[in-house]
Amino acid sequence: MLQENKGIWVFSELPSLTLELLGIGRVLADQLETELAAISIGAGDHEYIEHGADKIFTINDASLSLFQVDSYTDAITALVNEYRPEVLLIGATRNGLEFAPRLAERLKTGCVTEASGLELDAEKKFVLMDRVTFGGNIVETQISRAKPQIATVAKGLFSPVARDSSRRGEVVKVEPKIKPPTTKILETRPKRAKGVRLADAATIVAFGRGVRKKDDMAVIEQFAQAVSGVVGCSRPIAEDLGWLPEEQYIGLSGQKVSPKLYFACGISGQIQHLTGIRNSRIIVAINNDPKAPIFEFSDYAVVGDLYQVIPALTDAIKELSRV
Repeated sequence: MLQENKGIWVFSELPSLTLELLGIGRVLADQLETELAAISIGAGDHEYIEHGADKIFTINDASLSLFQVDSYTDAITALVNEYRPEVLLIGATRNGLEFAPRLAERLKTGCVTEASGLELDAEKKFVLMDRVTFGGNIVETQISRAKPQIATVAKGLFSPVARDSSRRGEVVKVEPKIKPPTTKILETRPKRAKGVRLADAATIVAFGRGVRKKDDMAVIEQFAQAVSGVVGCSRPIAEDLGWLPEEQYIGLSGQKVSPKLYFACGISGQIQHLTGIRNSRIIVAINNDPKAPIFEFSDYAVVGDLYQVIPALTDAIKELSRV
């Protein structure tokens, strides 16, 4: 007789993303009255326990020191088959998106990629997984009826649990059987970012198609400089027009940001973009369309032509700085 699937598990090779997954994982685990566990490749990270985990599964294996999809799939598959969790949340990094579907195929279960929302159904049997599709125009809700239910979750969607140094948990050292890798890594090189790090910015000035031509970006850049902010953009500006590097576009499939102050200039506010800014503390929207969706999501709304509003704000801020 097979053991019943129990427990919420989270995994990402990025510790900061693991903490975010523990945040939503703690909510689900409490509702299901089950334990929350994190998988750690390498030394056990007690920080995970302080941020909500009840248990840490630590895998120490030299073959996992560098990411190879076959090795990671072998390791996690063996672990899941032995302990049988009910839900497994995986960070939607490049590595996570590569091995999560393979893991699901090995386990003969489903995998919802880049879920934007997670909540239990009314009977608390399955996790309802929201996913943005059709370029951000539709949110669909999916259910994986096979277990474990697997979903990949992008960074910036959920908040970590507040640190509690008094929490205690269990660290379990495991040694899953891993086959020799079928490929050999000869060299790794870090990717050079062309733009700025939006994830670390306290103030962001983002613009969309409301900016009519590339030369007009100077208006946005001058305003960003005045408020000590960095410049970001909506997806069409980077992907379709190529005015800024892709590292600077904000949205579900781009950067997820959490600044103290976010200016949305000439951005209509489609779901795809709103998902990327949901953790912003204060959102100021500037748009000439009073019915723009961004206004329903913003703390402050300015209905007006950004070509008039932005220069006026820039001048006013510069004047105040002289006082």
